[in-house]
Amino acid sequence: MSLQSDNACDEREVFISYRRLDNDPPPDCPADRGFVDYLLRQVRYDLTQLGVTNLIVWQDRSKIAPADDFTDEISSALNNADLFIAIVSKNYIASTWCAKELDMMTARIRVLGAPAEEHRIFRVDKHKVLDDEVPDPLRRIESVRFYREDRYADRVDDYFWRGKVVFIDEYEGAVKKLAVGISNRLDALGIAMRKPKADPEPPPDNAPASNGRVVFVATPAGDMARYYQPLVRELRGAGYRVTPDPDKDLGKLGEEVRSTIISALAEAEASIHLLGTRTGGRPDGLDMDLVPMQLAAAAEQAKSKAGFERIIWAPKVLPSGTSGEPEVAGRDPLEILGRFGQRLLATDQIDGDTASRFNQFVLQHLADMHSDPDLGRQGRKEDRVYSAPHP
Repeated sequence: MSLQSDNACDEREVFISYRRLDNDPPPDCPADRGFVDYLLRQVRYDLTQLGVTNLIVWQDRSKIAPADDFTDEISSALNNADLFIAIVSKNYIASTWCAKELDMMTARIRVLGAPAEEHRIFRVDKHKVLDDEVPDPLRRIESVRFYREDRYADRVDDYFWRGKVVFIDEYEGAVKKLAVGISNRLDALGIAMRKPKADPEPPPDNAPASNGRVVFVATPAGDMARYYQPLVRELRGAGYRVTPDPDKDLGKLGEEVRSTIISALAEAEASIHLLGTRTGGRPDGLDMDLVPMQLAAAAEQAKSKAGFERIIWAPKVLPSGTSGEPEVAGRDPLEILGRFGQRLLATDQIDGDTASRFNQFVLQHLADMHSDPDLGRQGRKEDRVYSAPHP
């Protein structure tokens, strides 16, 4: 598929180098898109939002070569390309024809010369590959990563798994980074972009208005990260301000993380905690892992501040994750809380249902707290949720 401009001399061809195995859909859902197809579709969309509507011809090798081999057609496409995207994976670095494509890319760049001589290859890491295994021409290029690492646990989670995007916000952020990079390279090559309208558009009529209320949403461990952003979006959509800032990585604050958590709790009326199996690792200089630290700090807040509550999600069924861990069923929410070094407080709300039902419960319970201020102080036991997941 190609996007062509009215003036052929303004076109820039982008060659996509990847291993066909990395674009296979899952066997149980053959109609789903593979990683590469889905990625290119999203990048094309983001480029149109940046004003790059018809200035690129995409040279997708799957549309050129019928199999995993190096053909004259691929050689010709490489020799006509101006920009290159290498989809790096363990499959990619093991392929001899991918190595040939990379050699031709670097040779082509030397021929093209300035401008933007050193920035014509974009490296996309489909999953984690050790640095010393990455081919040397790509090792020096900053990668756009489609995976996340838990620096405190030996785990890596892919954004895209079995034909689906698992970490939506992270995936979309990586796509935007790649699209912006391509757009900037085209600017460096002297191509006039079709810029978005200069006049800012008014906010939509249905934009959520602030309700003046603040909720602490604890930074989860990596195994619960996929549930964190959807919950944050729903709270913000209902007008709540979420603290601490969801865009900040608490793990990077070191010893300052404790004071940041305490300050954030002080301005909140409730805290929300997502408990899986991991504890979130231990920030430098501290004596407690991140997840139990936030639980303990919130417990102190609940004891000293009238009306403050901890709302805890410890699902009875923990779905399988993106890195092969099996589903965990039959969990006891109270037992899970104990594993994090905490006991149930009189004002706590703890839920073992599904993620979507927990989010609904949170919004409803916060609304009830606002309409009945005594609710939090009384901590009525009948308000706690111990429901099993719905079939």
